[in-house]
Amino acid sequence: MQPSEIAHHRAQILASVEVVLHGYWQPDDAQGLRAAVLADWCDELEPWPVESVRAALRKHRKDHPNRRPNPGHILAILTEAWGRRNAEQVKAAFTPPPEAPKERISAEAAAAIMAEAGIRNPMAIKTVAGIEAAE
Repeated sequence: MQPSEIAHHRAQILASVEVVLHGYWQPDDAQGLRAAVLADWCDELEPWPVESVRAALRKHRKDHPNRRPNPGHILAILTEAWGRRNAEQVKAAFTPPPEAPKERISAEAAAAIMAEAGIRNPMAIKTVAGIEAAE
């Protein structure tokens, strides 16, 4: 976003937060303190779309009408909603792609490869000179 777009976005978030917080008891804060508190809210919520912030503020007010929210409460609502909405994409991103089926070779081809490499078949019956196998 361009700086002017960021300023407009922050102003929209600020207005939404002020509306919700006005419904709760507020001490008579100095103007500087009030500006700092609202700047903190904007810093935390800036990455989120304004409509999402408004929806999260409303959800908190509906679910906890007697508890004044802080930015952490709203972020928790936003991230939970994001996770539910994007769970399949996140799961797919962390799931390794399926392995291609491995080519199987015949026993004859395996024996030929081992003979060419000079490897004796480990499953073959061992023989000892002078001793014959009994049936």
